[in-house]
Amino acid sequence: MRAHGSFDLWVDNQVLLARISGAWNEEGGWRYFKALKQISQPIIDKPWALLVSIDEWELGTPETDRAALAMLEWVTQHGVARLAEIYSPNILLQLEVARMGKKIPFEIEQRHFSDEATAFKWLASKGFPVQLAQLKNRQPQS
Repeated sequence: MRAHGSFDLWVDNQVLLARISGAWNEEGGWRYFKALKQISQPIIDKPWALLVSIDEWELGTPETDRAALAMLEWVTQHGVARLAEIYSPNILLQLEVARMGKKIPFEIEQRHFSDEATAFKWLASKGFPVQLAQLKNRQPQS
């Protein structure tokens, strides 16, 4: 089956930035997880943070949980210390984030933000500053 769901990934200092969009299926989840593992290699030798913008995410099929849970396990095993999620108030996203949030290990400090400026400030206050504190209008890496 063809992968559905789009994403952009960047590394900026010790922060992995992700922008998620579209409706996802299981193949899209595994494709994202594979790309996340590859791009994060330069930062996983010491604590790092993950900032995810999901405002344009249209959720996924139930099968995407397998990839999401594998990814949560992997990032936990590879030193992620902070997780910042950015999305505007939306009951469907809130319910999905709350459901998946129950599966996030307690070692990962997690916060939700409705705007990226506040998320970047929080990460900086936790020791994870970035060079370019911008995600929404950031251009995809080639």
